[in-house]
Amino acid sequence: MNQFEGIHPEIINKLRTSGNFTDEEIIEALSYFEKRTVRRKEFFLRAGDICRTKGYINKGCFKRYTIDDHGKEIIINFAFEEWMIGDLESFNTHQPTIYFVQALEDSEVLCISEENHLTLCEVMPKYHAFHKRKAESSHYATLKRLTSFQSKTPEEKYLSLIQKYPQLFQRVPLHYIASYLGIEPESLSRLRKRLCKKEKKS
Repeated sequence: MNQFEGIHPEIINKLRTSGNFTDEEIIEALSYFEKRTVRRKEFFLRAGDICRTKGYINKGCFKRYTIDDHGKEIIINFAFEEWMIGDLESFNTHQPTIYFVQALEDSEVLCISEENHLTLCEVMPKYHAFHKRKAESSHYATLKRLTSFQSKTPEEKYLSLIQKYPQLFQRVPLHYIASYLGIEPESLSRLRKRLCKKEKKS
């Protein structure tokens, strides 16, 4: 019987390769986590709350967003299997978050509380180092995307998104993708049609 049955293989793979965990260490680390089902449209985190729990997506898809002064939803990013969700700043500082984290599919998350996280970091420094690298990688990726988006045209943003996350368009509604790209849904539809025609001609 697979000792990691029910755990997304990419989570195990990352712990083995990036974290250099043995299987015994993986089993011990996972014992500090609890599986939680998050139904479609249910919130993992709401703006104004203090993030007391963070998690790794075992199955499913989430969006992180804020609401601007006009009540418009601004998508910050999407998260899929193996990605970390929550708000690390709120988790670490105990200050209210400005983000909403909402499931776009029926999802399953491996959750760890603040208490368990601190204990695990203490008893297993290897996990602490792995978590720090993953958090930093996520932070830098977000900054890189925001910087890149400043100089790219909507078409360049769209093509980059398809190349990097091809599964996005099968799992995320187009109006959310339009928000992420910073354009209106109608503009995204026209862009997709134009690129489709260009592809057929080539």
